[in-house]
Amino acid sequence: MRDALVFIGRFQPFHNGHRAVIETALKQAKEVVVVVGSSFAARNIRNPFTFEERKAMIEAVFPDDRIKIVPVSDYPYDDNKWVNAIQKIVDHTVPLAKDVGLIGHSKDSTSYYLEIFPRWKNHVEVADVSGIDATNIRKMMFDTDMLTCAVSNVEKIMNMMPVDAYNAMCRTILYLGRSDGPWETLCSEYQMVKKYKEAWKAAPFPPTFMTVDAVVVQSGHLLLVKRGDMPGKGLFALPGGFLNQDETMLNGAIRELKEETKIKVPVPVLKGSIKGSKTFDAPNRSARGRTITQAFFIDLGFGDLPKVKGSDDAEEAFWIPFNQVKQEKMFEDHAHIVSHFLGISWE
Repeated sequence: MRDALVFIGRFQPFHNGHRAVIETALKQAKEVVVVVGSSFAARNIRNPFTFEERKAMIEAVFPDDRIKIVPVSDYPYDDNKWVNAIQKIVDHTVPLAKDVGLIGHSKDSTSYYLEIFPRWKNHVEVADVSGIDATNIRKMMFDTDMLTCAVSNVEKIMNMMPVDAYNAMCRTILYLGRSDGPWETLCSEYQMVKKYKEAWKAAPFPPTFMTVDAVVVQSGHLLLVKRGDMPGKGLFALPGGFLNQDETMLNGAIRELKEETKIKVPVPVLKGSIKGSKTFDAPNRSARGRTITQAFFIDLGFGDLPKVKGSDDAEEAFWIPFNQVKQEKMFEDHAHIVSHFLGISWE
């Protein structure tokens, strides 16, 4: 029997396929480390449940102290940081384990991680369980009135999840489902994205969208906006938006910055303060579909913070100290864009 097996996943939500992996791991290892990905991301339709809520689902099925459930942040643009974060948390969780391995199911390209931990050799492959997929469960959840169990999808979802995990999930949804609460927001966002994608179904091939963002800093502060529209309504974001057909990416970024924040800095000064730029293209970075963004880093140096005011589709614009930027409040991958330019760590 191995000292420990490591199971990495997002568990959004925890389903029967996940249960089969943990059951196999318990038969082959003294301890099982369940690493929960996307643990510190803001709620969205791809990640509707927090780390603590997913941990509760797993513990409801496996009240076993041999199972250690730990959180990890995403690093969509730096696999080395992600690997390091997982190695550190596993070493901390099972410090005496010598024979450690990975366990999981190679379902698609998202399972590449099974091959990038050479230190943990001979991973254990677990067969698929009746084609169960968390993505399809989430789609059924958002197409269902989960608060009243009024649609037949409920029975399908129950058949895909351990009953105790399902009950724990429903308790969470009931808690989130108060009027104008997070669950209602997620359901509305799902329907908005669904209609958005349907509008592009007639296209001869899946569209790719281009956006631009501005990472503006001054005197240890970062300029952010509070989103006024879905997706991500109420979340903090970098000033930015879709690129127009008749403009360069730089001009588009400056235009969006001015439109959303009304920043009292002349355009030539903004352009002259650009210290770098980078393309961010994680395939799942946006719920709306394949969306690539070009971010420009604008460092205005030191001095009094320029006046800003939320406008266009930004409910609010504000300066925030670097140390108060929280990943769980940020839209899409904007926390990781900020991290790239400012070196902020989320661990």
